[in-house]
Order: sequence, then C-alpha cells, then structure tokens
Amino acid sequence: MDYFLDSNILLRFFADDKKGVAHIECSKLIKNIKEGKIKAYTSHLVLAEVVWTLDSYYETPRESVVKVLKTIESLGGLTIIDKFETYLANKIYSEKTVKFIDALIASSPKIQSRKMAVVSYDKDFDKLGVIRKEPSQIC
Repeated sequence: MDYFLDSNILLRFFADDKKGVAHIECSKLIKNIKEGKIKAYTSHLVLAEVVWTLDSYYETPRESVVKVLKTIESLGGLTIIDKFETYLANKIYSEKTVKFIDALIASSPKIQSRKMAVVSYDKDFDKLGVIRKEPSQIC
C-alpha cells in the first residue's frame, strides 16, 4: 500500500519535542521512506500547511522553514502529488465537519479508491471513509 503524509506527521518530525513518542514514530517512518521501504506521497497543500504552522504557531525563523522545505523536497522516497477532485472535496466539506484541506486530501483518487492510506494523527479522516494509519501502524 502507498501512503500519503499529512502535515501533522511532518510537523511532529521537524518541530516536536525530539524525545516524544510521536516524534520517535514519525522519525522511524521517515527513515523507512528514505530507505525505500515505504512508498510515500504528500502534496503542495500539505507543504503550505507545514509552512503556515511553523511560521505562525512555532514562530520558526524563515531560514529554518526554508531548510525544512528543502529537506522535505529532497527526501528520497517521497513524491509530491497534487491530484485532487475539487467537486468531491466540496461535497465532503459540505457534508462532514472537517477542514477543507482534509476534504481535499480525501478527494484524491488513489485515497478514494483505498489504494493509498492517509498517514495522520488527525482522526477527522476516520469520518471520511478513507484508510487512515498512524506511523506506529506502519512500521
């Protein structure tokens, strides 16, 4: 199965307490992606959410945010995709109490067909009929 990384996975890897359980789980996942053991994807939407969160919530200096982005972009085994079904995302958003970005992610054809799981700690994905996994369930 292929995996789509949500922003909270990348944020827990780059910004969280380096001793926390979530950071350790995400580090192991990222390592497996780098080593080619796991086929993973993310999107420019997720990158934008990572930048916004690092900037606004963590108050991370711009230079550090740029470094994080370069690290993500150069991560071997991670592919950036942006194939979403806007009509479906709007339908999901209007019917479910989730963020629009989560509705967009869930609208991806590979996620809808259950050929790709969303890797996220966000349980809102459970409302959307897609496969959601936490890092500890993968590696």
